[in-house]
Amino acid sequence: MKLETELKFPLDDPSRLRERLAALGAVYQDKVFERNLVFDDAARSLRARGMLLRLRQDRGAVLTVKWPPEGVVPEGLKVLGEAECGVADFTAMRHILERLGYRAAFAYEKVRETWRLGALAVCIDRLPFGWFAELEGEAEEIRAAAGALGFDLCAGSTATYLALWHAHLARLGLPLDDQFVFDHHERERLMAELPA
Repeated sequence: MKLETELKFPLDDPSRLRERLAALGAVYQDKVFERNLVFDDAARSLRARGMLLRLRQDRGAVLTVKWPPEGVVPEGLKVLGEAECGVADFTAMRHILERLGYRAAFAYEKVRETWRLGALAVCIDRLPFGWFAELEGEAEEIRAAAGALGFDLCAGSTATYLALWHAHLARLGLPLDDQFVFDHHERERLMAELPA
């Protein structure tokens, strides 16, 4: 089990971030389309406990559980306990979770481009409601990289993408919805742009 430590930043221009990453010697890793299903029971007890049970499909399938950490955590960063493993069959795993009493509480999609800056993962995420950079690694690495990449730490967010989606809907005066997926045509276009 590990602790996941991260900070998100809204992005106006992802190409500018790519240029800064390249100038700092970051290494491009991959770009994938992610389909994520978040599961919970009928009472939403996992969510109430601050837990997340997610089944993700990109180039493979991954089952992830996240939970609030114990003890002291770095201030101003999102820190969660995390355990994940690859699964051979996305559909079979979904059926297993459903047979155990869990249902897909919400779905979300994103295109994730991953760079490696030393030990730090820098992800450029395209979601249906905007672009974000996610810095994941050790607390001091995140703080140092944020400055080097031109981010203001005060503008960083520890919110989940679901919370950011809800804030986006609220700003537009729209009703809350837990689903944030691309429409069919946009999904097809984005998937066609991915590397083979």
